[in-house]
Amino acid sequence: MSKRSKKKLHNTFSDIFFYYASKGKSFNNESLYKDFISINKFCQILFELIKIDTFGVYNVSLGKKIYLNKISKWLNYFNKKKLTLINLKESFNNECFTLNNNKLMKKIKISNNIIELKKDCVHLSRDFFLK
Repeated sequence: MSKRSKKKLHNTFSDIFFYYASKGKSFNNESLYKDFISINKFCQILFELIKIDTFGVYNVSLGKKIYLNKISKWLNYFNKKKLTLINLKESFNNECFTLNNNKLMKKIKISNNIIELKKDCVHLSRDFFLK
């Protein structure tokens, strides 16, 4: 077993979400949004780029605003706990952004939409809460 790096690891939104959701808490985050993509879609996009031997710089993203309340609702789909809303800590990354992925989507021509992201989130919810 190797020694862990002493560098601080970054917790992702899903790390933080599932930590609090397992304790029956969810963030009150009506106005914040980010450009989320599931690991399944990321892998599909990466595979397509490798398959066609692509070079360059691409924004790998959904290219849409995904409000944190919406993604929290999807990720909580199978959570049976009564949730208490808590305010975000000031240390939370509250930067809102989307990325322009037009170059990517023209290159690989696959579907990449909110419906697929929702399905992946609900599947993740099932795996986490019904294990």
